[in-house]
Amino acid sequence: MEGQLKVSAVQVTVVQNDIEANMANVEKMAMTVAENEKDVDLILFHEACLESGTPLQEFDQEQSDKVHEFWKSIAAKTGTNILAGRLERKEDGVHNKATVYAPDGRILADYSKIHLFNSERDTLVPGKDLVMFELNGIKIGIMICADFGFPELSRAYAVNGCHMLAVTSSWAYPDDDLWVICNQARSSENGIYCVSCDRVGPAGNGCIKVGRSMVCNPDGLIIANLWEKTDTYYVQTIYKEEVEKRHKTMKWLEWLRPDLYTDWLKTYKWE
Repeated sequence: MEGQLKVSAVQVTVVQNDIEANMANVEKMAMTVAENEKDVDLILFHEACLESGTPLQEFDQEQSDKVHEFWKSIAAKTGTNILAGRLERKEDGVHNKATVYAPDGRILADYSKIHLFNSERDTLVPGKDLVMFELNGIKIGIMICADFGFPELSRAYAVNGCHMLAVTSSWAYPDDDLWVICNQARSSENGIYCVSCDRVGPAGNGCIKVGRSMVCNPDGLIIANLWEKTDTYYVQTIYKEEVEKRHKTMKWLEWLRPDLYTDWLKTYKWE
């Protein structure tokens, strides 16, 4: 329905360095959502969902293509748009991506993670472009994990008419409180929805992923939260009119003063 978007995020259990096992569980969970929830417009899966723990030197072109074709098949089987966190090997190296697959085989959006975190800066190729796409008249800006810590990115989306942030992530403890803060801050400061999907549970070497995939409304209030549950999902309807209403009562975007900030930002020594 125009002006409304029924979204789901799946908090799925994954196995380190076992793409085949992860494919099986992802397909099972995707079909569960499709069969139990009618008219879902978009299903989110977390960052590098299938490839978690796979050594990048072993992630070759054949695996990259296989992952891509798998996600295309999931969109076709469910009859639903899928936003999938994935890795892609290209000529210049491996990219950390969030790709939106339509049931008819089209790619609606393809975003590469811009802000790489810690050791990712040595192993992955950073993205260079913001990506926003539209479903049912709702404009959606894509972010991946560490992108969340940069309010400049979500603000750039918001001033260009974005109604909803779609965030796919693999956020870890001990920064669980920061994860919640980023969800609420990015939505409230821009007066838009934030829909997130994070990995949950053990990820090797003592690392524990936060989970807490959630939806925040344009007021920054949490209206859906999966906490630390595994192999589960939420479904939430996004309303364009709620964003428009919030922009009228809290005019953060209207009151912006970029004429004052721009020169100050230029003085920063970017690496």
